[in-house]
Amino acid sequence: MKKLFLSGALLAAGFTTLAQDLPTNAEPGKCYVRCKTPEVWKNQDVTIEVAPAYKRIVTHPAQYKTVTESVLVDEGEQTLVVVPAKYEAQDFTVVTKEASQRLSKTASKPTIATETVVTKEASQRLEVVPAQYEMRDVIVTVQEGYKKLVPVPAKYEEQDVVVTIKEASQRLETIPAKMKAVTETVVVKEASQRLETVPAQYEMRDVIVTVKEAGQRIEVVPAKYETRDEVVIIKEASQRLEIVPAVYDTETITYKKRDYGSTLKAVPAAFRNDSETIEVRAKSAQWQMSERAPDCTSSDPNDCRYWCYKEVPAQFTTVNKTVLDRDAAVETSQGPCQDGDNSPNCFATYTKRVMKTPPTTRVVTIPEVTKVVKKTVMIAPPTTRTIDVPAVTKVVKKRVMVTPPTTRVVPIPEETTLVKTTVVDTPATTRVIDIPAVTKIIKKTVMVTPPSTREVEVPAVTKVVKKRVMVTPPTTRIIPIPEETTTVQKTIPATESTAVVAIPEVTTVMKKTVMATPPTTRIVKSDPKYTSIKKTILEKDAYTDEITVPAKYKTVTKEVLVSKGGLTSWKTVDCELVTNTPLPINWNTGSSTLTPAAKRIIDARLLPVLTDGVAVAIESHTDARGSKTSNQSLSERRAQSVVNYLVTRGVNPSQLTANGFGETKLTNRCADGVSCTEREHAANRRTTFRVINQN
Repeated sequence: MKKLFLSGALLAAGFTTLAQDLPTNAEPGKCYVRCKTPEVWKNQDVTIEVAPAYKRIVTHPAQYKTVTESVLVDEGEQTLVVVPAKYEAQDFTVVTKEASQRLSKTASKPTIATETVVTKEASQRLEVVPAQYEMRDVIVTVQEGYKKLVPVPAKYEEQDVVVTIKEASQRLETIPAKMKAVTETVVVKEASQRLETVPAQYEMRDVIVTVKEAGQRIEVVPAKYETRDEVVIIKEASQRLEIVPAVYDTETITYKKRDYGSTLKAVPAAFRNDSETIEVRAKSAQWQMSERAPDCTSSDPNDCRYWCYKEVPAQFTTVNKTVLDRDAAVETSQGPCQDGDNSPNCFATYTKRVMKTPPTTRVVTIPEVTKVVKKTVMIAPPTTRTIDVPAVTKVVKKRVMVTPPTTRVVPIPEETTLVKTTVVDTPATTRVIDIPAVTKIIKKTVMVTPPSTREVEVPAVTKVVKKRVMVTPPTTRIIPIPEETTTVQKTIPATESTAVVAIPEVTTVMKKTVMATPPTTRIVKSDPKYTSIKKTILEKDAYTDEITVPAKYKTVTKEVLVSKGGLTSWKTVDCELVTNTPLPINWNTGSSTLTPAAKRIIDARLLPVLTDGVAVAIESHTDARGSKTSNQSLSERRAQSVVNYLVTRGVNPSQLTANGFGETKLTNRCADGVSCTEREHAANRRTTFRVINQN
C-alpha cells in the first residue's frame, strides 16, 4: 500500500514538474530552450597568522670601575707682608713776585700817499648758455622686492624617560604674501628750465673819498701790584698700612664612594595554543534529477522525473596556531646608594681646612706739612687809553651798479607716463599648527629646537624706460666790464704805538719731601695639601636589547562562489538556430588560426545569440582531401579556436561545446577517390553552430 502511495506521489510530482517545465502560451512555429546555468567558483588565498610576533629581551648587567681622585684638604695660608712707602726730597721753585709788564710809547712820522679811487666800478654782463639734454635708460621697479618665509622644521631627539615619547610641538604653515597692482606715474622727461637774461641797472652817485684817514693817539696806564701770603706744601700727605690677618676654619666634605646601577630582569613572552576554522568552500545548492519512476508507462525518458534543488553544505578546514598571551617585558630594580640612602657603604667623608676671611690691610693716613711764603701779585696789568683823530674826506662822482645783471628762470614742465607695478599688499606670514603629544612608556621624543622660519629674498622686477634727462642745466657766461679809476693825493697821519717791556718774576728755591711709591702689601702663600680617595663609579648602567621575532603565517586556499547556478526560464529561439547554422568562415589551408575577417563574422552572428544565456555547440568539418586522422585533428582545432575566441570576448565557457568531425559528414559526393571541383570541396569545409538544451 505504501509502495502504491509513493508511486502515485512520484507520478503526480512528475506530471506537475513536466507541466511546469513546458513554456506557457507557446506560439505555433516557435522553438523554446531552457538552459541550466552552472555555478561559477574561484579560488581565493587566505593568509592566517599561526604564530604572533613577539619581543625577546636580553639583559646586560651594569659595569663599574674604581677610580682614585685627589681632593683638596687644606687650601694653604695667605700672609700679608707690608712693603713700606718710599720718600725722596725734591727742590721746588716758589714765585715770590709774579712776572709783569710795562709799556713804552713810540710815535711814527705822517706820510703822503697817492690813492687810486674807482669812479666807475667794474661790472658784468651775462650771456645765457642753454641746457644740454640726452636720452637715458631709467630702471623702473614694476614689482617691489619682498621676502617670503620658508618654514625650518623642528629638531627632535629621543631620551630614555617614562611617559611622553613625543612632546607636543608645532609646525609652521606658510601663508604666502598677497600682492596688489599699483599704477605708478614715472617721469620720462624731467622738468627743466631755460634762462632769460635781465641786464644790470646803473646810476651816478656822490662818493665820499677819504684823503686823510682818521687816526688815534695812545696814553699809557701803568699796572697795579699787591703783596699776598701763599701756603706752600713742603711734605705731601701719605699713608701707612696695618695688616689684619686671615681667619681659618675646617669643614667636613661628604662624597659618594660607590655607584650602583639598575638590575634588569627579562620576563620572556608567554604563548598559548589556539586554532581557527576557515571556510574553504561556501554553502551552495545544485539541481539534481530524480530517478525515473519504475511504474512509468511513458516512452519519453524525461517523463516520471522531478528536479530537486538540493543544498550542498559548506566545507571547512581547521588551522592550528599560536597566540601571544603576554609579550616580553623588563623588570627594573634600583640598586643601593640612591637618593636618601646614607649608608656608610655608599658615602664617606674627609676634613678640609678652608679660609673663612682672607687677610686684609687697614690704611692709616699721614697728614701733609705746609709753610707760609710772601708773594707780590699784579692786580691789574698796564693798559693804554686811545684818543681818536678824525679823518679828512672829499666828495667824488661815481657810476654805481644799482642792480646786477640777473637771469629769469622760465620753467619747462616734466613729461610723465603711467606704469603698472605689483607691490606687496600683505607680507608673508606663518600660521602655527599644534601637533599633540603622543605618550607611551619608556621612549620620549623631545623638541630640541622649535620650528622657525627663514626669510628668502624675492628680488624686485624692474623695467627699463627711456627718459630725457638734462645733462647740464642752463647757465650764464659772465663777460667782465672793466672799472674806471682816478688818482687822488691823501695824507696819512703819524701813528702812535706801545711796546711791551717784560718784567721777569722773582723766585726762591725750597725743599719738600715727596712719596715716590705708596706703601703696598705682598701676599705670601703656603702650599695647599691634597689627599687621595677611592670610589667606585658606574661606567655603564644595565641595559636591555629587544629582539623582535616576526610572526608566522600560513596560506589556505578557499573556494568562493562567484555566481549561483540553477534553471532559467524558457526562452524563445529562432527555429533555424536549433539546427546547424553555418558560420561563413574562410579558413586558410591547413590552418586553425582565426583571421580578422573570421572574428568579425563571429562577433556579428554568434556573439548576440550567446548574450541570452543559452548553450551553443560549435561544429567544424573538412573536405576529403588528406588523411582522415589529420582532417579530424584539424577540425577539432578549428572548433576550439572559435570557443577560445568567444571566451576572450567574455562568454562563460560552460555555454560552449567544441566538436570536430573531420571528413565524416560530407555534404556531397566528394569522397576519397572522387574528382570534384574546388567549389564542391569548399562546400565540405564548413563551421556551424546550433543552440542546445544544456539539461
